[in-house]
Amino acid sequence: MRCVRNWFVLKRLALLFGAMLGALSSAAASADDFRIQTDVFAADSKIPVSQNTTLFRAGYVYDYLTHPQSAKTVDRVAVFDQQHGRFIVLDPARKEKAEIKTDDVLLFASKQQAYARAKSSNAFNKFAADPEFDIDFSQDGELKMTSPHMTYELKTMPANTPEAAAQYREFSDWYGRFNTMSNPGSTPPFARMAVNAELAKRGLVPTEVHLTVPRQRGVDPTALRSEHHVSWRLLPRDAERIETTATQLTTFKLVDFDQFERTKLTKR
Repeated sequence: MRCVRNWFVLKRLALLFGAMLGALSSAAASADDFRIQTDVFAADSKIPVSQNTTLFRAGYVYDYLTHPQSAKTVDRVAVFDQQHGRFIVLDPARKEKAEIKTDDVLLFASKQQAYARAKSSNAFNKFAADPEFDIDFSQDGELKMTSPHMTYELKTMPANTPEAAAQYREFSDWYGRFNTMSNPGSTPPFARMAVNAELAKRGLVPTEVHLTVPRQRGVDPTALRSEHHVSWRLLPRDAERIETTATQLTTFKLVDFDQFERTKLTKR
């Protein structure tokens, strides 16, 4: 049972970790089109815990999530529609969709942070609510953010344009908040958001990220690695995939978000 429970926790952490996938500006006219393929690994494993293909097109972001160890098909599609302040999530297997407002996502994250600040006696939880890192950035593009509770080590590359760097940060921040809300028990997104801020300040996107959480009271040790393959243009198959998603958005059954999440749990 402990092994199974740790596997689910690892998947939740991977979802949050895999959150560094992109972002978009509020005006579709100024948004770049690009793609990021992300593979997340546990420690030194060669088999990904999760894989995301994230497509940025015309001010929308389409994220396709799979778990290679449990399924070969897309497990979930998330569409970030910032212009209308919402995420739309789709379950291709059940042909269902649900919508969650970004205002509700932000409120959940704010409550989570306030609770940790006021009532948590755990040092890790306190850190996760208000993370502080020592920062070291080298001229070859390596960024290291360290603390007693969590360390990020990143290899980076310059974003193609300032707009793309802004898109990366914005979606990554929102996706981190969203995944925390949709995966109860996940680590809050604020440490990841601190990393996003450092990247945005330098106009960078990550190509490889190592996250290390040492053993501490109430927290098992964690080591995750992600590889990010960035292309500053969409492929023909990406356009086809987006077209399929557009059709699913109009044909899938709309269900309550809480019901959608309960259904997701029964599939595990």
